[in-house]
Amino acid sequence: AAEKLHRHQLLMHWCFEHKDARRLLEVCKRCGPDQSLWVQALSFLASPESGGGHLEEIQEVLRHIEDSDLMPLLLVIETLRHSEEVTIGDVRPYLQAQYKRLVDALATSRGKSSQDRHEIVRMQQEIVQLRTEAKEFQTTRCFQCGLTLDVPAVHFFCGHSYHAYCTPSDGTCPKCSSGALPKLSLKEQREASARNVEDFFKYLQGGAGDHGVQAMGEWCKFGAFDAGLEAGMEAFEDD
Repeated sequence: AAEKLHRHQLLMHWCFEHKDARRLLEVCKRCGPDQSLWVQALSFLASPESGGGHLEEIQEVLRHIEDSDLMPLLLVIETLRHSEEVTIGDVRPYLQAQYKRLVDALATSRGKSSQDRHEIVRMQQEIVQLRTEAKEFQTTRCFQCGLTLDVPAVHFFCGHSYHAYCTPSDGTCPKCSSGALPKLSLKEQREASARNVEDFFKYLQGGAGDHGVQAMGEWCKFGAFDAGLEAGMEAFEDD
């Protein structure tokens, strides 16, 4: 009846009280959408209240947590620390898989970081060239209608040229604006979110284990502290 009413916590508490580890895992499997039940199951099985002797069940829970990416590694280690029977050898496959996952993620992040640095250097060089060197426009056809260019014509630094009557009223390049506008809109949204201090602390307090560090990293990416930096620079300049 409790399962039909989606009262999953009642089933979990019954398993806790009767120290029924197998029934506990059955509840977690049947109540699939509620992934938090697996986290509760690991916490109970690793605690002294479980009565011990649940190594097989702990390993099964860890496999599910790994496959579904439910908990960060540090939180799993902190949870297993309360168990008196679980050894490093018992969870070695899980730890090895998590270590490999971290190494792969680090390699991917370093690759993306290297690409970003090269792109930044390229863009900085392009900016210097635009500021210090004359740019020649040799396009003979309008990128909008395809007809031969005539005066008056509009040339953009991106290299696209148009008839004056083919240029939008907002003065943007029709070919480039479709890709640039969503990025500018996303940047404005992130900057607006970054200035909402209340949401930042709610997000930070909602983290557990190393999620707090991840939360700060996410908001740094959004530019959470750029506003304070800009204000500080303005104050410094005023002084």
